[in-house]
Amino acid sequence: MAGSQDEDSRIAEGIYDPSVRTLYGALRVFDPDVVQSILDLVANLDGLSLRLAREKEYRHDIGNVNPSLWGIVRRLWAAITLAHEERDLENAPNLFDLCQSLAKFTRNLVAAEPANQKRTFENEPYMRALVYQYTSYTAMQDVNSFAATRMLVQALSNLVTANDPLAQELWQAYLNLPEEQLILLRLFGSPDDRTIVSTLVFILNCIHGKPERMRLLLSSPRGPRVCIGMLDRLNALVDADESSDLGKAFEVGYQVFAELTSEGLLPELYDTLAIDEEVITPHQTTLLKILDSYLQTSPSDQQAHISGTLVQMLISIFFTLSTYAQEAIQRSLGPGNADDHESPIETVTTPLSNGLNHSDVSDTPVAPAALQELDLLLPKVCEALVLVAQSLTTLILRVEGSSKDGSSNEPGTSAKQSVNAAASPSGEGLVESLVKTLRFLDIFVPRITFGKVVERPAPPGSTAQPGSAQTSSAQSPPPGFNYVKRDLVRLLGTLAADSRDVQDRMRACGGIPAVMNLCVVDDQNPCTEHAIFALRNLLHENKENQAVVDAIKPVGRWDERHVLQGL
Repeated sequence: MAGSQDEDSRIAEGIYDPSVRTLYGALRVFDPDVVQSILDLVANLDGLSLRLAREKEYRHDIGNVNPSLWGIVRRLWAAITLAHEERDLENAPNLFDLCQSLAKFTRNLVAAEPANQKRTFENEPYMRALVYQYTSYTAMQDVNSFAATRMLVQALSNLVTANDPLAQELWQAYLNLPEEQLILLRLFGSPDDRTIVSTLVFILNCIHGKPERMRLLLSSPRGPRVCIGMLDRLNALVDADESSDLGKAFEVGYQVFAELTSEGLLPELYDTLAIDEEVITPHQTTLLKILDSYLQTSPSDQQAHISGTLVQMLISIFFTLSTYAQEAIQRSLGPGNADDHESPIETVTTPLSNGLNHSDVSDTPVAPAALQELDLLLPKVCEALVLVAQSLTTLILRVEGSSKDGSSNEPGTSAKQSVNAAASPSGEGLVESLVKTLRFLDIFVPRITFGKVVERPAPPGSTAQPGSAQTSSAQSPPPGFNYVKRDLVRLLGTLAADSRDVQDRMRACGGIPAVMNLCVVDDQNPCTEHAIFALRNLLHENKENQAVVDAIKPVGRWDERHVLQGL
């Protein structure tokens, strides 16, 4: 790429390093249509890249000793960007190697060198334009382009790492781009795992320890779209092997959202991801998964200043999800099976561990033989309910534990008291809503015992013939229902521990028999241990609750076919 004679002379006079002089010579005669010309430039760039990576002092001094270097770098980026724009990448495979070599050279040149970062930053528009080209549909179908894409992202990342002014300028610009030019979102569409890792590292480097830049992910025009792109990829990586590239991508992506959580931005982000008339979105569910992991793995002192905000968020989500689940199950059960306290319905429980059936004092509805309606969103709602219950339980237990060992000044039962005192907009308490949801789920979700669906008996006094039973048409519940009863009853037991108020409220709303009904073997919802623990907490030093259990008498026994027989 020839320049004017005067310009060439000025640049040549400012070069004192033989390697840089050779690089400039290759650039002057560069012709993107001549393969050997490309190869010569690649060889020179790769040689300098290796030395820049190995010798920190050389990296620090190269721009000072060779003041013309920055003009050379600018001409390199301009020339190679133009070569990509004027040619079809499918027919110019050598440009992949050239782009990779230039990006690697730039990445190593600016690494941990603020002065080099500042001088190179003027080339960012060229780098962005190339990333845009390499994230086109055609380019992403060619595996040979992946290395160049990764190197471009790594160069952008090193360009702003630990350089607050540049990071702020770049981050704000990127989150205000028109959506069709939003390269961060385009990068998340790459089929290359290592490109995803590099992209997430780039984002983490931009926001690390900077609340104002984290907030831009919520408040800027394109910030929420970037969050959605990250959550889409992370949702597919949850089960990835930790040692694989996919596992590394999940870990870096998790760190991005962990930083947002530690800054107290998660509730606002959750609301930002909402869609009108949707009770829960896939991205909100993924965010709840990340929150659950954060609460279980991060130190308690990192959670102390945001625990109150998280508890209030989770309470609000719980009421939304539990109300939806109750209404959806009610529609499925059909008319005449409403959970109506004014018209109690005669029921029986399913088998207890001793093989006897007990009369049930609750008004839990009995499922009909066939469902009237099936809500396809209900499994997703139950999946989210599991995450909310787990997160609330973790918050309560961790806050209490940190208080008892003296590592926190926050009152040990503050999170628990908030949950116990919570009420829905209609005035229903969280404890009562929790019990009602459990009772509906216990009827709606069939029990799987040793791989077989447990037959549900007809209630005493019904017109069913002796020995007949109602059988669920499903062989197993959808995956979204797995463990929902287990985690809800675990939360219930946690709330009831050492709380006379919760014990009495549970008795008043018929929660004791509901918990007893869960003391059974269920392969899909292994909740026996948690139900027994909850029952213990409900009965502890509460004679009224103990009397309720004593009043529940056996009315029959189950034979080997799980059919109810008279005593």
